[in-house]
Amino acid sequence: MKHSHAVIIAAIIGAVGAIVAALIIANRAQEIKIDIIDMETREKILGRVFVDTSDIEFHNTADSPATVTLRRGDRFIRAESPGYEPTIIPIANLASDRNIALRPLAVVATLLSDPVLPPGEPLSLAGLSIWPANAITATRGSQSNERIINTTRTIIDAGFVIDNLSILRGRTLILEFSNTDVSTFADDRMVKLEYSDNHIVEPDNISLIFNGFIPAHDTSSGGGIEFNIPENFAGRLNFVFYQATLRDLSIIAWYR
Repeated sequence: MKHSHAVIIAAIIGAVGAIVAALIIANRAQEIKIDIIDMETREKILGRVFVDTSDIEFHNTADSPATVTLRRGDRFIRAESPGYEPTIIPIANLASDRNIALRPLAVVATLLSDPVLPPGEPLSLAGLSIWPANAITATRGSQSNERIINTTRTIIDAGFVIDNLSILRGRTLILEFSNTDVSTFADDRMVKLEYSDNHIVEPDNISLIFNGFIPAHDTSSGGGIEFNIPENFAGRLNFVFYQATLRDLSIIAWYR
């Protein structure tokens, strides 16, 4: 009998120890390294990082990232740098490379003071078809020519098709991309455009990478990526994502 009591007591002590260990692991602080970069030049800059509303500063330099302590329940990262517009990013949306891009205040002031003329006529993105089914979501943005793209997981070779775009024949298509920093793209491959049996549509003002993909980056308002569409265009465009996790990726389309 004494032996059985000892076994039971030992089992209880072991179970309690396991629970305590699990609680310690669940609440243990996690350290991540974050670089603050210039949105225009993509170079590292001096700055400060905060977690949620805390006043505790984690410093980032041009040579070394900020080592930030995260605890269970933390939700946001705030990043600041002199001469730049501060930003707040959900921790869940941090890019895999832990970079946070800040926009220079000079650019912000220019955007506020100088109205940006649209690069062309809005191109409606209504009626798109997603492939494979349910791989991504594409919701209407603030205007008919904008779509906000999201995924619930990393997709491999997925996208959407838009038909009835014969209005583009012999014209220039302009695409603006924004919010790219909170999405992840394998090998920096953002998206590629295809028409007529997987023929790649090549832009005029940037160079493509890796099998015809547009490199991942935000475009400036009024200065998107331009594609000359041939006269024999059949009216069907295919947007292909290679291997990506998309979080509120904005695509705005124009033509002229």
